[in-house]
Amino acid sequence: MKTIGIIGGMGPMATVDLFGKIVAATAAEKDQEHIHILVDNNTDIPDRSAAICGTGPSPVPQMLASVQRLTREGADVLVMGCNTAHYFLPELRPQLQVPFIDMIEETARYCRKKQIGCAGLLASAGTYASGIYRKMFLRFGLELIEPDADGQNLCQDIIFNGVKAGCTSYPVEPFVQMLRHMEARGVESFVLGCTEMPLAVRTYHLDGDFIDATQVLAEAAVRFAGARCQAESVHIAGRRAG
Repeated sequence: MKTIGIIGGMGPMATVDLFGKIVAATAAEKDQEHIHILVDNNTDIPDRSAAICGTGPSPVPQMLASVQRLTREGADVLVMGCNTAHYFLPELRPQLQVPFIDMIEETARYCRKKQIGCAGLLASAGTYASGIYRKMFLRFGLELIEPDADGQNLCQDIIFNGVKAGCTSYPVEPFVQMLRHMEARGVESFVLGCTEMPLAVRTYHLDGDFIDATQVLAEAAVRFAGARCQAESVHIAGRRAG
């Protein structure tokens, strides 16, 4: 099997989440049937949202440092769990010596495979500002609806003041109203375009049809590495089976 290299540290828990989902998605009956995974938890990588907004340094040099370390240690394919960081992928690709699995592309491909006519994006401010999901879904001929400015603020708030802050009693009513409003606009499934969003869905028992982009990436990585993949579990806490 091929060795997977994870460009990590963006953030550390997102790295742990992706690693865990790759392991869980691998159909293995013993340790030796699991995939060899290298992780570079590079917390020196600058904030991606700040860089996109022009208020911080580029993360590309440190991301390339991770690429070089992982490649040198034997990674056959590279992945990263940070959605926003994919904005910088065009700058990374010319420097890559091994394949890179694009989480945004894999999520769009999954939505087309499942014939999801209209998806809604739940993400961080940096991911909305980057436009990476809009461009990719347009490339695949898929409709993607993003929340209005107030809805995007609600997404940012539930990520930082809810999940990241460890708030178990977060007031979810405004967020839930935003989801219902987006469904009224035609959204069939919500793409969880931030690592904290699946945690928000589970922690606050949100009702809806949700697609975990990190799970999509994990399963794509397992297949690329040549391991047997467990049955799909990409849809979570929703009305649609995976």
